[in-house]
Amino acid sequence: MKFKFNVPNKITIIRLGLVPLFAVILLTEIPYKSIFGAFIFALLSISDFLDGYYARKKMQVTEFGKLLDPIADKFLVSTALIFLIGRGVDFWMAAAIMAREIIITSLRIYLLTGRIVVPASNFGKAKTIVQSIAIIFVLLNLPFSRFMMFAAVFLTIISGLEYLIRIRRITGNKIVNLSNLITLCRLLMIIPFVYYFLNFKIRISLLIFVIITLSDKLDGLSARLMNQKTELGSGLDSFTDWTLIIVTFLLLVYINYVNILWVALLIISSLISGLLKITYARKLKIVPVTIIARLSVGLTYITIISILIKLVFKVSLGYNYYLLTATLITVYLAMISYLFKVLTLSKKPHHKNKKLVRA
Repeated sequence: MKFKFNVPNKITIIRLGLVPLFAVILLTEIPYKSIFGAFIFALLSISDFLDGYYARKKMQVTEFGKLLDPIADKFLVSTALIFLIGRGVDFWMAAAIMAREIIITSLRIYLLTGRIVVPASNFGKAKTIVQSIAIIFVLLNLPFSRFMMFAAVFLTIISGLEYLIRIRRITGNKIVNLSNLITLCRLLMIIPFVYYFLNFKIRISLLIFVIITLSDKLDGLSARLMNQKTELGSGLDSFTDWTLIIVTFLLLVYINYVNILWVALLIISSLISGLLKITYARKLKIVPVTIIARLSVGLTYITIISILIKLVFKVSLGYNYYLLTATLITVYLAMISYLFKVLTLSKKPHHKNKKLVRA
């Protein structure tokens, strides 16, 4: 993907760079901060329209612009929603909008790498306009701001479903299928898990974590029963597992329950394992999984549930230290097993019809 420093891409980069300024304005206590915040948000929202219009008119549409523009747009909206939670925006509203944006934007970018373009629909354009107006209403505390937010959530969900239907028509079962949707639900449930944890509602966080854990095998089972095993699904399943695990341990560091050294060692091994799996998948078009990798994920889940139970019921579980140690050992053994798989790639014949296995 070649980068061209043309006018549309310059506008997109400037818009992306000004989002932190918008966040700072919302965080600081300055006179007329709501007006300043609404002005900056409106300016950045208008620039989203301008760069696309200019790119099409001057025939300066680039692959880089197609990739960066939706990221900048969603980053702006998500930043606004996060800082406005409890100040005119309910948590469920922000979660619903952000979940839709993450899913659809990720799918469009993924398809873009395969030269499949999913153009913006009328629902999508209307959604973007209503979202921007609703956020400005909330920033300025205008009448009917809550009604506008309801309209924004409704259009966001409708446009998301419409995109999923269109993507399924284009790609069949390769992208939008039951097993992948289950995995996506697991991934999105991390948002309320983090929210309730940070609000010290550990009991609810524990319940959500258990649901995510138990549904880990449900997506793989549905993929096998319905013959919907895909490379995307395998990668997404593994990504969801380790995103949940790493995020949870970072939260435990935040409350000073786990030493940051443990998490650093866990993240290092997870990143190396991820790179090794990507290398293997590029060669054989399958996402590898080993018995020790399955064991490491299962043991990590058990360790986290044990810690959360202790936090909820305030009971003494002296074996937590041993579980953490065993978890770290198995995670590094899994990394070594992936390393051996990659090192032996040149010795193995390439089979195009190998079956995918969901971690």
